[in-house]
Amino acid sequence: MAEWREAAREAQKRRAVDAWIALLRDRPPQVLIGANFADHGGVREHILSIGRYSSLRTELVPSDRLLKLVVPHEIKTKFNAAFCQYRASGVLAVHSHVFPWFIEWCNALRSPRPLWVHTYHAPYFPNHRNGEHVAWQEEFNSALVNVARNADVRISVSKWQQRYLSEAHGIETLYIPNGVDVAFCDTADPVRFTGTVQWGKFVLYVGRNDPVKNPHEFLRLAAALPSLRFMMAGRDLSLERLASETGIAAPGNLTVRGEMSHQQVIDAVAACSAVVVTSLREGLPTVVLEAMTLRKPVVVPDEPGCVEAIDGGRLGHVYRPGDILDLREKTLAALSDPSRGDAGREFVLREFDWRVIAPRLDAIYESGPARSSSRARKPD
Repeated sequence: MAEWREAAREAQKRRAVDAWIALLRDRPPQVLIGANFADHGGVREHILSIGRYSSLRTELVPSDRLLKLVVPHEIKTKFNAAFCQYRASGVLAVHSHVFPWFIEWCNALRSPRPLWVHTYHAPYFPNHRNGEHVAWQEEFNSALVNVARNADVRISVSKWQQRYLSEAHGIETLYIPNGVDVAFCDTADPVRFTGTVQWGKFVLYVGRNDPVKNPHEFLRLAAALPSLRFMMAGRDLSLERLASETGIAAPGNLTVRGEMSHQQVIDAVAACSAVVVTSLREGLPTVVLEAMTLRKPVVVPDEPGCVEAIDGGRLGHVYRPGDILDLREKTLAALSDPSRGDAGREFVLREFDWRVIAPRLDAIYESGPARSSSRARKPD
């Protein structure tokens, strides 16, 4: 009986994949965006925002509906051959992000093929995992450097990354920044986050428990400012785990929550008094842009992506990574001087609002492969 049920489930999955591919063939979208494998985080919000704000008909690869039944590993393995037979006929553009599976599929398309656009998000540097790459990070980096360079149009989400790709790998890209959904941010409700609890002032960290996000530095900050309230939110975070990993007794002024929905995150940003980022490396951090959209003071490390997000330091406070005393002072300065809020929001509206960025992408999608050879240019 168990074998029969398993066979029935496999047949159901096969039918779902075949039906999805048939729909792509029969009613081709104008733009295919993939791979849609991340279930949270900045890349996920990025590709969703393209679909939300593009004036063209877009489709995620694989679709969210399909992923309710078939997991990414199955797409890449047992159903890979079925998808690779699909040639994207009638599609204007394919737009790859991060995941090698879709990058390699785009690269394998043969003429006449749609325009291939690739967006470079942050590559994996050794400090992402305590000074070492793991195998999947090497695989991702290899696809980004050796395969995605063949795209007709190559995009960097930050100016520092545009320079890095040119100088380190000879890859020329357009600069179109990571965006922020300002309209969504403006739905933030601090009361919805705090409820009836009187939180008062508190400092917020949003990020998963990962070496590159460096959450332990925020715990040390909370311990260094016992009279203030601090909160952390993100995947795999717990107060016990952080205290165990740092050897620091869990500070009584620090509350740690697990992963929150995007709505809960912006509600928390709206409720907080300042946002502190402690990452060792960022592409162009969305949470900083969201905090600036909501006129919140921000504190970031002296790291290229974070500093770029606050206009070279003009719109936020920059601390020296690893210097807890400097982080402490910059946090106190941010809390005592919220005067840059309006300027930060205006900067986001002008440079990073998806309602500004999406038309730039649409113009690229509609340009067609015949005019793509001059799209990439030298960094600014």
